[in-house]
Amino acid sequence: MKMTIEELKIDNFNLIDTLSQNHVLANGSFIDINLPPLEIIQEFHTLSEARPKIKNLGIYTLIRLKNVYIHLNQESCWKIVSQYIYGIGWHDLQYICFLDIQNSNINIHIIFNRVTPEGKLIDIKCVGANWQQYEILRQSCSLIIDNPVHNKYLQRPFCNCCP
Repeated sequence: MKMTIEELKIDNFNLIDTLSQNHVLANGSFIDINLPPLEIIQEFHTLSEARPKIKNLGIYTLIRLKNVYIHLNQESCWKIVSQYIYGIGWHDLQYICFLDIQNSNINIHIIFNRVTPEGKLIDIKCVGANWQQYEILRQSCSLIIDNPVHNKYLQRPFCNCCP
């Protein structure tokens, strides 16, 4: 499986509306995901108003998993995302996540608000995936993909020599 992580700074949250039209809304944090997209955008802006002088309000992360050898459902993908976000330490940020699950390719779109619910600010210098983030993503994927419950190939022996 090939993994890529792209991170971009964004100056507004209108991408949420665009993503909501073509992708499955998987989950979020510090946000009611049942709200209409425009209200979700407003909630993101409301939190950002705690730091009115910032220009880049958020961070857009696109995670691509290519050549995934097992079928992952929405719940499995969300577990990967959740473990990844916790692993990079951004679980205390407001975010929303969209999934685009195709045969052996999965695209995960995450919009993070740079302002925390406590009014702190995530430094924009951290944008750009590093090797630690790739390792966290690899481990997050392994916890799901290599689990026999999710992987039919791990549920049976490959030869007749083992009972």
